[in-house]
Amino acid sequence: MSDTVTGDGQDGTGAAAQRVHATAQQAERAAYQAQDALGEVRGVIRAQPITAALVIFVMGYLFGRLGSLIPSVPSRRA
Repeated sequence: MSDTVTGDGQDGTGAAAQRVHATAQQAERAAYQAQDALGEVRGVIRAQPITAALVIFVMGYLFGRLGSLIPSVPSRRA
């Protein structure tokens, strides 16, 4: 009976190890994709630096304006 319990435990451990390995592979693929995307962004910025600067400026302006639309919560003073 102890053989059955040990075998079940090993199967569970093996399955868990396979899930961890698969998750690690997915994380590695995601890291490579992010690195490729960053390389593409760098290429665009180097090809058209003025346009990239204008786009970043406009995005900052829009985010700043959107932030001003969010009502601030008054702080409670004890």
